[in-house]
Amino acid sequence: MLPAVSQPHCAPSAPFAEALQRGDLPQCARWLQQDRAVLSARGWHGFTPLHHTAYRGHKALSHLLLEHGADSNLPNDAGETPFHFACRRGELGIIHEMVKRGADVTALDYQGKTALHQAVSGGSIVTIRYLEEMGQFTFRDPDRFLQTPLHIAASIGNEEVVKYLLRDSRCRVDATDIWGMTPMHVAAQTGSATICWLLLMETGFALLGSPNRDGLTPLDLAKQGKTHRHHEVAKLLSVYSKEAQNGKPKQPTGLYCRYLLLPGVLSSVVFLTASYLGQYGGIFSLVAFAALGRNVFFQYHRISHLPRSPNPMYVGTFAAGIFHSLYCFYWKILPALWPAKLLLWYMTTLATFLLWMFKELLTRDPGNLRDASCVAEYSTVTQLVQANQNPSRFCTYCELIQPEQTKHCRLCNACMVNFDHHCLFLMKCVAKDNQRLFILFLMEVFACHLTFAAMALYCLNLQYGLSLEIAQTVLSYESWVVGLALMNLATAVWELVILKDQLVMISTNSTTTFRNMANAADYTCGRRLKNVVTFLLTGRRLQSCQGKFSSQF
Repeated sequence: MLPAVSQPHCAPSAPFAEALQRGDLPQCARWLQQDRAVLSARGWHGFTPLHHTAYRGHKALSHLLLEHGADSNLPNDAGETPFHFACRRGELGIIHEMVKRGADVTALDYQGKTALHQAVSGGSIVTIRYLEEMGQFTFRDPDRFLQTPLHIAASIGNEEVVKYLLRDSRCRVDATDIWGMTPMHVAAQTGSATICWLLLMETGFALLGSPNRDGLTPLDLAKQGKTHRHHEVAKLLSVYSKEAQNGKPKQPTGLYCRYLLLPGVLSSVVFLTASYLGQYGGIFSLVAFAALGRNVFFQYHRISHLPRSPNPMYVGTFAAGIFHSLYCFYWKILPALWPAKLLLWYMTTLATFLLWMFKELLTRDPGNLRDASCVAEYSTVTQLVQANQNPSRFCTYCELIQPEQTKHCRLCNACMVNFDHHCLFLMKCVAKDNQRLFILFLMEVFACHLTFAAMALYCLNLQYGLSLEIAQTVLSYESWVVGLALMNLATAVWELVILKDQLVMISTNSTTTFRNMANAADYTCGRRLKNVVTFLLTGRRLQSCQGKFSSQF
C-alpha cells in the first residue's frame, strides 16, 4: 500500500470533493486509483477527506480512504485528527479501523482534549466504553481549561453520559476548571435540572455553597438565566440550599404512595357517596368513574418529578379492583345467595391462588441478566467490534453485553433475558423466569372476574329480576354491584386478548418484543400446541425450530 503524498495546503480537486460530499463510493474509488495525493489535501479549516468522512460517519468511504493510505493522525487547524472526529461521531466501525491502521489514540487537539473528551462531546456511551477498554485514558484527565469529561457532559446536557460518568465514581464531582466551575455550576448555568439532581444525589448539598472565581454559586448562575429551564433549576437549588450541607435529596416517598393509593381511595369514596344518593347514585357513579378512568389511563408511565420514578397508579388501580371485588363478593353478594357453601369454597380457593400469584409476580425476579446463568459470548465492546457484531448489544445502563433476546427495561433498570414486555399493572417485566406464572395468573384472574360478574348478575336477578323496565332502578340503587360487575367484565375481555397474544407468542417460541422470523409453515398446529402445553407444564421453551429474532423496538 503506497503512503499518502503530503500536500498539507492543497485543496482537493472539485470533482473529488463533490463525489466525497455526495458519498459517491464508486466515483471516489475511481479517483483514488488515479491520484492518491487528494488523501492529504486540505480544505476548509484544514479538513482532509478523512476528516469529512469521519465527521459524517460514512463508514464505507472512511474504510476506502484508509485502505488507500489516508493518515488518521493529520490534524486540522484546531489540532483535531480524523480519529478525534470519528470518536465524536461515535462510529465504532471507523474508530476500530483507524486503530488497526495506527491511529494515535492519545493525540491531543490544541485545547488539550483527548479522544475521550471528543467521545463525551458526541454522547456515544458505547464509544466511551470502547476507549475506556483501551486503558489509555482516565476519566479524570482535564483539558487545557481543566475541564473533565463530566464538565463537558454537563455543558451539553447529556443526562445518560452524566449517569455513566458518575457510576463507579469515574469522574470527580468536585473537580473545578480554570474558572472555578464545578460540573454543578455548569449544569446550573445551562439550565439542566435533571443533571443538577443527579449531581446532588451523588455528592449531596455540599457543592451548592461553593463559589466560582467570580464568587457565584450554582444558584446565582441559575438565577442569571432567563429561560423556563433556568427558573426550574433556581427553584430546585433554592429549596436544597437551605438544607444541611452533609445531606442528600430524598426520594419523594409521599408522592409515590399518593399515586399508589389514589385509585383505591377515590373508588371507595365514589361507591360510598353513591350509596347515600339514592336514585341518583347510578348517574353519579357513571360520571365519577368516567372521570377517574380518564385520569388513570392517561397517566404517563413515570411520575412527573425529577427522580422520574415509575408510576404506581396502574398497579394501584389493578389492586384496588381486586380488593373491591373481593370485599363486594363476601360482604354483599355471598350473603344474598347464602347458603352457598360450594360457591364459598370455590371463590375462596380462586381468591387465595389469585392473591398468592399476585404477590409472587410483584416480588419474583423476572429474569435479570445479572442473576442469570447464561454464559456471555462476548464480555467487552472491543470483542463485539472485532467480531463485527452490533455494538448496541452493549447495555449502557447495566454495562453488560446482552445475549440474544435480551433487552434493558428502563423502568425496572435491568436487562431481562427473554424479555416479553413491561407490565404497568404489575410494575414488573414479563421475561424468562416469570412468563409462565404471568400466563397462569391471567387465566386465574380471568376466571375470578367471570365468576364475580356471573354471581353479581345472578344476585341482582334474584333480588330484582332482570328486565329493561327495572334496569334504571337497579343501576340507581345497586351502583356498587353493577359498577364492579361491568368493570370485571371489561377487564376479563382485556385479559382474554392479552392471554391470546401470549399463547400465540409461546406457540412460535417468540416473545412480544422478539419475534421468531422462522418460516411460519414450520409451526404446524400440532407443534404450536406442543410448545404451549410444554411451556405451561414445565416453563421450558422447545427449540425445535431455530430462527432469527426480530426486535419490535
